[in-house]
Amino acid sequence: MVTIVFRTLLIYLILLFTMRLMGKRQIGELEVTELVTALLISEIASIPITNQDIPVLHAVIPIFLLLILEVLSSWLPLRLPFLKPVFSPSPTPLIRNGVLCSGAMDANRVSAEELMAEVRQKGFSDLSQIEEAILETNGKVTLFPKPDFGTPTAAQLGLHPKEEPLCHVVFCGGRINKPGLRLIGKDAAWFRRELARRHCTAKSIYCATANSRGDLTLIEKEKSQ
Repeated sequence: MVTIVFRTLLIYLILLFTMRLMGKRQIGELEVTELVTALLISEIASIPITNQDIPVLHAVIPIFLLLILEVLSSWLPLRLPFLKPVFSPSPTPLIRNGVLCSGAMDANRVSAEELMAEVRQKGFSDLSQIEEAILETNGKVTLFPKPDFGTPTAAQLGLHPKEEPLCHVVFCGGRINKPGLRLIGKDAAWFRRELARRHCTAKSIYCATANSRGDLTLIEKEKSQ
């Protein structure tokens, strides 16, 4: 039992380290090489956990080899652009200038129903409202509506809205979030001064957000009934 726990913990830490090096993409955003690597790693990692006769090293070496191959497959196309089609397919237009590209649809095995579902999920009711639709390398579809159906921008409406700085969480779970404070150029002393100025205590706060302008929003804990 102790051996199984140790092996599981070791493989878990190795996988955590490997995936951390691979980046932060979601599973749905993985490209072909990344998906293949993730599937192989998950399969290899389970072998020494379920079979104690197999040394852990027999999984560790292939995992790090796959990591090296993944890094190379991401690095080589940047240095040698002609290799990019080998590792990653190019984006494919499915609708161009408002016209459905039936040949590209058939070649990529995308049905009209699937494309229509993507259109509905983006808030449009018909294919005729779309000017451009592009099948990206990660399998997702990017849509650009026709001018009559798109959301107008502030510039198109002749408006000049004031730019609002981005807010970050500066307090959560009873602790001051120092990385969040650094992002807005503040420190823990500033946060404590703001709490004192508002006659609040950290114990009464569930979380807090702030921006670089110094605007602080406090969300208090729910009062027990």
